[in-house]
Parts: sequence; C-alpha cells; structure tokens
Amino acid sequence: MKKIIVLATVLGIAVSVCTAQKGKPSSAPVRIAYVNSEKILAELPDAQAVRKEIETTVQGWQDTYQKMVKDFQDQSDDYQKKQSLLDPKVKADKEKALDDLRKQIIDYQAQKFDQREGEAVKLREQKFKPIQDRVMKVIKQVAQENGFNYVFDNLENATNILYADTKFDLTYVVIDRLKRGGASKSDDSSK
Repeated sequence: MKKIIVLATVLGIAVSVCTAQKGKPSSAPVRIAYVNSEKILAELPDAQAVRKEIETTVQGWQDTYQKMVKDFQDQSDDYQKKQSLLDPKVKADKEKALDDLRKQIIDYQAQKFDQREGEAVKLREQKFKPIQDRVMKVIKQVAQENGFNYVFDNLENATNILYADTKFDLTYVVIDRLKRGGASKSDDSSK
C-alpha cells in the first residue's frame, strides 16, 4: 500500500509539472517507462554467478547450524536418559554445558541469518552492489537515450505500478545492453 501511495504521489507531481509547464514553449510531455529488475538480475550472468556463490556460502552456514542443533539434541537426549543417576555437581555441570551450547546456537543463528544485520544479508548486499550499480547506470543511459523522464521497477511480487503498457517496458533493452557489455565495471563516464 505504501508503494502505491508513493507511486501516486510521483505521478501526481509529474502531472503537476506537465500542467504547470503547458504555457511554456519548450515543455514536452512526461515520458514514463518501466523495467523488471528481478528479470534483469535473473538473466544477467554476473548476477547468476553471485547468487550461486552466496547460496553455496549460506548453505555451508546452514549445514553448520544443523550440525550444532543435532549435537545439542544428542547431548540433551543423553542427559535426559542419565540425569537421575548423576551426582548433583555433575548434573549441574551438564545442565550448564547444555545451556551454553543452546546459547551458542542462538548466537550463531543471529550472527549468520538475522534479517537486518546477519552475515547473509551483508554478504548479499556486498556482492550485489557492483551489479546493481551497473544495472542502474544502464537503466539511466537507456532512459536518457530514449527520452524517458521516469523509469519504474515493475516487480512480479510487488505493486509499484497500477498500469503499465508493455511498449514502455525497457527490461530487455537493459538486459541486452548489459550482456553486450554496457556500463562495464570500470566505466564511470556517465555518473
């Protein structure tokens, strides 16, 4: 809903600007286009390679986490079976060790998989930033070359646009440009 309000506000401003400039001889109609960034990243070989690299790393962390959980469960089951036979001091030591192991598991999970500050999120941001910067540069170039004033992102799972005529979809133009080497990693001339 928030995105719809933002979109409506931007479109309202665009219409206001057009209306306010109608009396001026140099005013041109506002041109709006859109891309689907999910589709662009899905088709871009660099992004596919980064996605696989991240998945491999995260899978290693998940395997470690699962091993920790299994180890905790095995130790907990063993403790449950033997607790009635244990000396109170040994029992207290085992309980403390289990509690410490449980805390390690919780800390590991938070460190690796926290949705805001986990290493998985940071790794994704770090690895995708150069690709996203390159994609944004090409989107800007294509929009400027074709005279578009605004380019929106038309995601498959989000409502950023209420209506979009497919003739204004620049997704495949951007993909083509990126695959042909447009806005290379070392190209900073259009910033």
